[in-house]
Amino acid sequence: MREVGIVKRVDVEGKFAEIRAAAGGECGGCAGEKSCGSSSLWENNKATIIVKNDIGAKEGDLVVFELNESDVLNGAFIIYMIPFLFFTVGVILGITLEKSFGFKLGRLENALSVVVSTIFLGIGMLVVRKKDREQKGHSYITEILLKGKDASRINNSC
Repeated sequence: MREVGIVKRVDVEGKFAEIRAAAGGECGGCAGEKSCGSSSLWENNKATIIVKNDIGAKEGDLVVFELNESDVLNGAFIIYMIPFLFFTVGVILGITLEKSFGFKLGRLENALSVVVSTIFLGIGMLVVRKKDREQKGHSYITEILLKGKDASRINNSC
C-alpha cells in the first residue's frame, strides 16, 4: 500500500522517520475500506507511522511511503487478539483456581478470576508493546514529493 504523509520527526541517526498521514491513498478507493484491518490504524482519518528513512527525508518533507499489507493485517491481529487471548486464559485459570482449590477473595464468588484475568490482560498488553517495537521500520519511504517549506503549504491535510 502506497500512502502519502508529512515527516513530523526524524531520529538522531536519521534511520527512521515518524510520518503523519491522512487516510486515503489506496484505502480511499477500496470497497472494503471500513471493514479492513488497516482501517484500525487511522484515528480521526490520520495516523502516525514510523518508517525506515533510507532516502534522507527531513522534518516537514512530504513523502510517499510503502506499507506492507501483511504487516498491517498482522499488526491488527496482534493489537486485538493477543490481549483477548491472554484475558481469556486468565479467566479460565482464575475459574479453575476457584473451583479446584476453593480460592476465594472474601465473600466475592468470582473475584479471583477477575484479578487473574486483569493481570493476564496487562501481560498481554506488554507483549503487544514488545511486538510493536519489533515491527518498527518494516515500512519505508519511497520518494520525497516536496521539501520542507514547499510541503508546509499543504501541511494542514496531514
